[in-house]
This record gives sequence, structure tokens and C-alpha cells, in this order.
Amino acid sequence: MKKIFIAAVTILAFSLVGCNKHDDNIIPDTTRPSLGTPEDNEIWFTLADNRGLFAMEQTAFNSAIEEIIYSEESISVIRFVEPLTTIGADAFNGCTNLQNISLPNSVESVSERAFFNCTNLEAITLGARLRNCGAKAFNNCINLYSLHISSIMDWCRITFTDKTSNPAYYSQALLVDGEKITKINIPNGLASLSAYAFCGNIYVDTVAIPSSVQSIGIGAFEECTNLRRVEISDISKWSAIEFGNETANPLSITQELYLNGGLVTSVNIVGIEKVSAYAFINCTSIRDFSSDNSLLSIGDNAFRNCTSLATAELGSGIKEIGAQGFMNCSALQLVTLNAANPPLLANDDVFSFNSKERKFAVPATSLDAYANDTTWSQYKDFLTAIE
Repeated sequence: MKKIFIAAVTILAFSLVGCNKHDDNIIPDTTRPSLGTPEDNEIWFTLADNRGLFAMEQTAFNSAIEEIIYSEESISVIRFVEPLTTIGADAFNGCTNLQNISLPNSVESVSERAFFNCTNLEAITLGARLRNCGAKAFNNCINLYSLHISSIMDWCRITFTDKTSNPAYYSQALLVDGEKITKINIPNGLASLSAYAFCGNIYVDTVAIPSSVQSIGIGAFEECTNLRRVEISDISKWSAIEFGNETANPLSITQELYLNGGLVTSVNIVGIEKVSAYAFINCTSIRDFSSDNSLLSIGDNAFRNCTSLATAELGSGIKEIGAQGFMNCSALQLVTLNAANPPLLANDDVFSFNSKERKFAVPATSLDAYANDTTWSQYKDFLTAIE
């Protein structure tokens, strides 16, 4: 009975730490060499001991295994009958002695839990055609530090189901040609970034996002704690990017935005209908914002925590301002609204925690309309006519 109890406690403890990352006391080796790129019908690997590849699920691959060649002194090989395209569910789940592995360029999918609990995995090389990583594919790979990829372009094409389906969440770095990436240049022409794409990368300090990007998935830059600079080339295109959540926007971490090399202190939006949710969240460098009459709406949290923003002028087309749109803009003193009809405020916190001197300037003929509007009546004492 005692042995059963001990086993149960062990399993429970293991499940609780299943998503834990590295031991903070360990100095990571982020440059453990790649084993190279195998032929399309092979996987190359090394082991932490001489027991053989412990716990591998041999039926989890799209092709049958032809042979496994173990080597105590160099690279071991799994050879398949046909080219390998899928690392199936639980393929290496529990292979605790797997140390370094290289997948061929032919692999397109790493399925759920494929490397779950590979607790001694230190390095992995992923091929150029990988497009999907399933749920918890790398969960609990707590000693993974060296992640070798073919290019940032290929990496940006991968869809990750969750944090722990992304090996970078554990490696905290990306290596291209053996070099650690500290600046991420998103390739021009790319329309979207996957959820969790760079989640947990503590070595990147700069990200450059081209005007072709239209959407960034949730958590794409979550825990990128050393990110310091976001570089863009078109402020209106940036404003229209659909961010999945706050940490999809690297600006939420860097707090400063650079347009064609210069720090953005003034934002003038022209020719777009919506400033997306989270577009300028936490941007402390912006001092004023204005838009032309094309702008119809401002998304939730679009300017939240822009603590240097002092003035905002919205064109006559504005119809809606999202929840917490200008919340905690503590320096905001003047909001000019050129719309004759009061725009809808999504909640009572759109303008919460602004400067105590903040005023709303509206068309003189619309003062009563704003003062009597359901969502604007709370600000009736702060209304003034546009001069």
C-alpha cells in the first residue's frame, strides 16, 4: 500500500510541473550544435545513455520504420521505408534519454504530445517544410535550450496550437546557421504571424514588422521580456493589424515604436476605417494622435496605458470607441471629436484615469447631443465647443 501511495504522489507532482520551464539556477547552453539535416526518410539523434531509444511509439509515423541504427560514439539513425511527413501523436512521449534530434525537411507536422516529457532533450533541428505543431507537442521539455531552424520565413509559417506546442517556449531562443537570433525581421510579403510564434524568446531585443502583416495571433510575443524595439514602415498599416490579444503586440512590451528609424511621438491616421484593438497599447512615446474622416472606429484597448498621450483629435466619421480605448492615458488633456453625432462608447472605462484637466471639444451645434447621450452624459461637465 505504501508503494502505491508513493507512486501516486510522484505522478501528481509530475503532472503539476508538466508545463514548467527551465531551472533558473541553470546556465543555459543555447548553442549546442545541430546534428545536421537528415535525408527525407531518416531521423538523426543522440541519447543521454546507452539504453536504446526509450519509450518510442514506432507506429506513430506516416511511414514504417525500416531499421534503427544505434551508435554509442556518433549519430544514431531511424530509417523509414518512405519519406517522413508526420511525427505522430506521442511518437517520442516519455523518451527521457533522448538528447539531440534532427528532423528532415520533409516533415510537415509534429502532432500532439510528440515530444511530451522528453526531459533530457537539449537540442532539436526542425526542417524547412514544418507547418503545424500540435497541442503539448513539446510539453515539459525542460532542458531544451538549442532550437535550430532553417530561416525566420519558414518559422513564421508554422501554426502552433498552444504555448507548449512551440519548442521555442522552452529553448527561449532561435538558432539559424548556429547563430542566436536577437533581431527578428519578419519577411515582407508575410500576411500573418501564428499564435505563440515567438512566445518565451528572451534573447530577441528587436522585431521589424513589414506593412504586409495583417494579423498576429494571440501570445505571439508573450514573455519576450528583453524586447526593446519595434520597427515599422507604415503607421496606418500598423494601426490596422488585427492583434489576437495584448501580447500579440510586441509594443505592449517595448513601449516604444519606431517608424522608418525614428521614434514615433505623433500618430496621424489616414485612409483607414479602424484602429485595431491593442494597436498602440502601452506606447509611452506617443504624445498626440489624430485621424482623418475615414476613421470609423477605435478598437478595445487601442491606446490603453499611453501615458504620454496629451491630445487626441478624431475626424467626423468616428462612430465607435472600444472598451478601455484611452484608459490610463494619464496625460490626456484634450480630446477633440469632430463628429456631429456622439460616437458609441463601448463601456464606462473608455476614458478612465485621464488627466484631471481633460476636456472634450465637440461641434458647438452638438453640445446638447453629447451631454444628453446615454454613453456621454457622464462627461457632460467636461464638454466644450470646438474653437
